Amino acid sequence: MDLAAAQSTPPPAYKPRTVLCERHELIRFGLKRLVAEVVEIIGEAADGHAATEVIGRLKPEFILMDIDLDGVNAGEVCRSIVTDLPTSRVLVLTDSYHATKYYNQLLRAGAHGFCLKSSGPRTLFDAIKSVTSGNFYCDQKLSKLVDQPAPVDMPDHNLTDREIQILIRLEMKNKDIAEELDLNLRAVEKHVDHLLQKLKVPTRTAATMKAVQYGFELLPKMPGRDPVTGVTHEQTTAELQAELVIANEHLKALLRQRALLNDI
Repeated sequence: MDLAAAQSTPPPAYKPRTVLCERHELIRFGLKRLVAEVVEIIGEAADGHAATEVIGRLKPEFILMDIDLDGVNAGEVCRSIVTDLPTSRVLVLTDSYHATKYYNQLLRAGAHGFCLKSSGPRTLFDAIKSVTSGNFYCDQKLSKLVDQPAPVDMPDHNLTDREIQILIRLEMKNKDIAEELDLNLRAVEKHVDHLLQKLKVPTRTAATMKAVQYGFELLPKMPGRDPVTGVTHEQTTAELQAELVIANEHLKALLRQRALLNDI
């Protein structure tokens, strides 16, 4: 063996041992093949109970996880990871609705990054690289939703940052707002009262209408749906991306088979 050539050969890229938690079989199937370029998939789960069991048993270094898991919710899974595997990294891969409804709760539970399924492979690879390198990552589409400043042309109502956080969530129940923003229920009620006074409106419905007029986007972000199938557009996009990955894998396999036949 040529020693000089061996020394010049770069070592194989490190791939963190990874568990993939995704309820939709097609998307999980496509994701597994897509991310295999940058991580080593050692286990997968379709619901929260399976995720907790697989993660606890295999002790992965990296977890790629949807929020929409049956059984044990994603927040509980994250908290167990932080407790039992404090050096492991968690990237939440989900849709806009779940991301904007549970963003702060997942942050407090220990998530290290958020990526939207509809953003595509390049964004996902960036997210994985950032989170596995020890950094926090948030999809730009998501960060614009969960951290909305007051629009520049908004009338001066002297709204505080906290009041803006509550204003854009007024379509949620007070209990859900309290859980998301880590407030007690009475504090949310007082903030809502102050908002109505400052905006000079009689009801929270009128306040949400004003919020939209000013340019805010209400949370959680309600998904657009196909009028026939009822499937969300983001779900359809994620499934199409998974099908494309699977088709590419089949094409590569056919090309390899053709090359072998040509060599015979």
